[in-house]
Amino acid sequence: MKDIILDVDTGIDDALALMVAAWRSDDFRILGATTVAGNADLKIATDNTRAVLGLVGRADVPVAVGAARPLIRPLLIAPAFHGFLGMGEIDVADWDVPRAPLADASAAEFIARAARERPGQITLIATGPLTNVALALAMDRSLAGRLAEIVIMGGAIAVPGNASAVAEANFHNDPEAARIVLASGAKILLVPLDVTEQVAVDRARLQRLRGAVKDKPSATADAAVAILEFYLNAYEEHGRIACALHDPLAVLLAARPDLTETAEHAIEIATADPATAGLCIVDRRPPTALRSPPLPNVRTSTRVDVEVCRELIVEAFWAGSRRLK
Repeated sequence: MKDIILDVDTGIDDALALMVAAWRSDDFRILGATTVAGNADLKIATDNTRAVLGLVGRADVPVAVGAARPLIRPLLIAPAFHGFLGMGEIDVADWDVPRAPLADASAAEFIARAARERPGQITLIATGPLTNVALALAMDRSLAGRLAEIVIMGGAIAVPGNASAVAEANFHNDPEAARIVLASGAKILLVPLDVTEQVAVDRARLQRLRGAVKDKPSATADAAVAILEFYLNAYEEHGRIACALHDPLAVLLAARPDLTETAEHAIEIATADPATAGLCIVDRRPPTALRSPPLPNVRTSTRVDVEVCRELIVEAFWAGSRRLK
């Protein structure tokens, strides 16, 4: 069983990721969640995180509030894909569920303290901008060596970006933080758009999900279908036929690394030019007599079992049995 901390900017796919984490109780011991501004502003991301944890029966998990903006850039939220409240048309204030408690530390402090208390034991799963992780690394220079692994949903290696022509949204939102984290020396599994965009829900699958909720009522599944409806509509309005399960895939692969093939890469993140901010620069040059090969700093998910991953993620939507009034 892995001790995990979930670093989230809870909009839609983070909410689904929390459902997956709660469902994988045989794989994970959830020590806490930390929140960061990204899909929505910090207060909304925090409110959503606490409510979703309550919905899935994990109101015991402490939530540490983190960074309200990127390290040096203005915050860019994503209401077109997540709604202004982060959960599509759902306002979690209307949910009759207990709320996970707020921790007595900031997100960076919570991560650093947990790693000191459990050296080599904690897997940090980051599904939002990496601001909190970069701040924690700056706070504790030994943190990179104390974490068992950082699993990051972020980046685009051999596919176009989704926030710019070349950059994935989390890395585009705070490229300086992404650059710091990838250069930290921590053991990293990167789950990029290359694989997350393959694990998606289209209109036919959403219809089947809606029918399954009628046959097997569950508040978590009902919420999942409602936010996926908003998410898929947004994707369709942007010319796509399916919505990607980005963040839940990262959580699933943390639990089930056997579901992915990986490769080691030497990657740094572009920051200087606004047109390329967040770009993953992958050094693929072969060694020469005058140049040693670059040392890999990231293990990257390159291929996943798409059907199995999608089915396991969907199964997690029935993890909670709580009914909403």
